[in-house]
Amino acid sequence: MKICFIGSVYPRSHEDSEVPWLRKTVNLLREAGHNVAVYVPSFRGLRSHEIDGCPVKRFRYFFARWETLTHDEGAPNKIHRFHYKFIMVFYFFFGTVGLIRFHRREKFDILHVHWPAPHALFAFFASMVCKTKIVLSFYTASLMLVKRFPFVKYLLRFFIRRADRVIAISTFTKNLVKDIYDCPITIIPYGTTISPKSEVPPLVPNRKILSVGRMIERKGFRYLIHAMPMVLNEWPDASLTIVGGGPVREDLIALCKSLGIEKQVSLPGKIPQEALEQLFAECNVFVLPSIVDKRGDTEGLGVVLIEAMTYHRPVIGTDIGGIVDIVINNETGLLVRQRDPQALADAIDAIFSDPENAKRMAENGYHHAQSQFSWQSVIKKFDAVYSSL
Repeated sequence: MKICFIGSVYPRSHEDSEVPWLRKTVNLLREAGHNVAVYVPSFRGLRSHEIDGCPVKRFRYFFARWETLTHDEGAPNKIHRFHYKFIMVFYFFFGTVGLIRFHRREKFDILHVHWPAPHALFAFFASMVCKTKIVLSFYTASLMLVKRFPFVKYLLRFFIRRADRVIAISTFTKNLVKDIYDCPITIIPYGTTISPKSEVPPLVPNRKILSVGRMIERKGFRYLIHAMPMVLNEWPDASLTIVGGGPVREDLIALCKSLGIEKQVSLPGKIPQEALEQLFAECNVFVLPSIVDKRGDTEGLGVVLIEAMTYHRPVIGTDIGGIVDIVINNETGLLVRQRDPQALADAIDAIFSDPENAKRMAENGYHHAQSQFSWQSVIKKFDAVYSSL
């Protein structure tokens, strides 16, 4: 089938690490025989190009220096600034006109919209000009706009009612969509883009704790850092590494110093892929301490947990958002309350204290990730949706 992926972001070059799971999805669908093209906005004047042999059509929507609404932080985190609200008007207009022209020329079988707020607008106008099927894929971040801008709910309800298929990445995201409009929804998560390139070393009690993610409020890293003095009281040889860059990294470094644990906690920022894979292989437990932030945003899925599971590592997560689809308490990992350093410390202690149970959960987690979140499973589900149309 000839499919157009429509969204707000896609890698700007072969070296760009933006949305690696979407890039992987596109590449695997193309390998499966589908003819896929990508339609996304420009960034600072970037023109249309190819990534991995896939055509990426970029639409221009403003002067180059101001074309920064998308990428990096993401539009939901930028839209509160006044000048971006003004630019959004041009984004809507040129995005819609550009897709109409692109669709009329290419005659796609399916317009697959990622982040339907606001990109479903492009697809529905394009389908009016040149009839085609529309698929909507929902992620949690864009649904948070409903809480900040109530009128978005009515627009999304309009789009959902008229879509041919609706997809969500997790049970949590599915329920958010159903709160807008109750309709059949297919859950298709995305898989991991990190997997062992060789045999994974066996799990050993080395007391190395790992966490990975963008350093923003909803990742909850401060609560994991606050848990470390309690962990170190029981396990003095324990260490914590938190990988990732972001706006609160310096605050977290300062927090470590104030707690006197800067030698036991490492925050290296962004690191090369090879180094990250080595940390997954060496860690004794992986922790994702995410929270619901002050804007109501939270984890739509928690793909880093899947990555840890592929390395046969026990995982600890908080009982929020899409994390509960991945971590089944005491079966594929441990679930704890959000914003609770003591609960995090107790869970880490449980992993360190009982290596056999930790190994059992790690193996269960590996098999759960392979059966529910493998790329083979993901592409099979997408293919089923497309075939049904």
